[in-house]
Amino acid sequence: MKKLLALLLAACLLAAAQACALGETAVFLSDQAITVDGAPISADPSAPVHLVMQKEAHEDVPQELLDLENRIVTITDAGSYRISGTAADVQIAVRAGEDDEVRLILDNANLTCRTAPAIAVYSAKDARVAGEYGVTIELAEGSDNTIVGSHTVGAADDDIEFDGAIGAQVSLGFEGSGRLIVDADNEGVEVASGHMTINGGVFHIAACDDPLNVSEDGFGTLTVNDGFLYSAVKPIAGGEGDGIDSNGWIVFNGGTVINLAHPTSQDGGIDSDMGSTINGGVIVGAGNMYDPIDEDSQQLFMMLEFGQETDDLVVVTDENDVPVFAYDFPHDYMYIAFSTPELTEGTYHVYLGGEIEGEAQDGLYTSITAYTPGTRMQHGAGNAQQRMQAPMGAAPEMPQGGMQPPEAMGDRGGQGGFGGGFGGFEAQMQAYADYQAALAALDLNALLAGKDLDALLAGKDLNALLTGFDVRDILTEEQITEHFAGIDLDAALSFDGFGRGMGGFGGGFGGPRGLASSADVATTDFILSRASTGFTNVRAAE
Repeated sequence: MKKLLALLLAACLLAAAQACALGETAVFLSDQAITVDGAPISADPSAPVHLVMQKEAHEDVPQELLDLENRIVTITDAGSYRISGTAADVQIAVRAGEDDEVRLILDNANLTCRTAPAIAVYSAKDARVAGEYGVTIELAEGSDNTIVGSHTVGAADDDIEFDGAIGAQVSLGFEGSGRLIVDADNEGVEVASGHMTINGGVFHIAACDDPLNVSEDGFGTLTVNDGFLYSAVKPIAGGEGDGIDSNGWIVFNGGTVINLAHPTSQDGGIDSDMGSTINGGVIVGAGNMYDPIDEDSQQLFMMLEFGQETDDLVVVTDENDVPVFAYDFPHDYMYIAFSTPELTEGTYHVYLGGEIEGEAQDGLYTSITAYTPGTRMQHGAGNAQQRMQAPMGAAPEMPQGGMQPPEAMGDRGGQGGFGGGFGGFEAQMQAYADYQAALAALDLNALLAGKDLDALLAGKDLNALLTGFDVRDILTEEQITEHFAGIDLDAALSFDGFGRGMGGFGGGFGGPRGLASSADVATTDFILSRASTGFTNVRAAE
């Protein structure tokens, strides 16, 4: 024990000396002690870094941990804090002033907090501008850092709640070149109010809900400029979560980003309420919900809607069968989106499986030296109807991809892509919701019993019926009046301008978040252009 204490003392003194030379405050953590610049941490609440002992008693705390006291390392002043060491049941909490900039430098820090976030940022400077932040988490060069964290649940409406293992109530930025592993029992990294910006680092984030989340409705922007980011929802039974999620915007400007949703839930790999834009980088998103990417993205992208299992190697080649993208998917997903700087307008081929040689990182091949094609795929001739799982009557989501971040709107003001305001959109959305609710209550088998289906379908466009089903094509006027009284069907069935579909019913997904069928006749040529980036019903060529 004496030898261990001596080693810990030597380590914390070394960390303190290095930090002092750089004008930083050194915080060294262990299960035995916490030091600040080589001295035991103060319990005085007036000290810029002090210790608070705190029990968490929210409803999600397991019974056996209700008596657990976390050691809360509380930072209240501006400055740079180099954090190192390994400790359990400890939290770094930032409670700085509104003008204070705080930098947390993780330098081989390994923190576990079983009943709350391992890092919780309550307050600090926040410019409230996308891409700017007053709190920085820097991953020190050459460092390996691990955060294992939980979450909190507010006991009252005014209580601060943290959903992520790393949580912030102000804008948060990541910098540096070190590595960070995040293991979360709920969300991974969350900014509840503000923006999140990633400017560097290597991240592996596994969470039971969204691995990355910017959750301020209609405001926050999640921006990735550089680094390597692998974010995946844990494939636990009954789980859910998007690979990357923002209730505002998502903007990819660079780096390599792999985002995997829960493999069986109706979630997206890249999900945003106000629009996702790809301007650069190598981007992969996979999930089971169609989440559009902004057509104004500077970099080309491809969206594949699969009609068969995809838990295999997916390879996209150019027209000469030279691979331009390859990823070995760990789970079966319906929607796969990807973008690389090499994508140009032209003809591509898609293969499932095959033999590949080259360098890969987390399933993504960054260098391919040889490829023997597997099953050649085709697309078009409708949508992947057999794989639609969205429940009938589900409330529609806000349409994606039309609006731009506030700083990108310019003279367009706040209108974005909604045609000048929300009034008409809200009425149309309500009509759609009413229509879905009425539709969910129908027993079509009973309504169509005894009907002459040949006569009913005579002269109808069957392709249109299957990809965008309209009850007016099969029900009588009396039945329409009885079951859809007071509903503006024209508004409901044209909601968001995606054809006549109702999304998830009768095999189509034309509703508020839909892709039109990519080809009338199945083809193995995937012709990519600025105007045509989505390919439906991808399956083995016949």
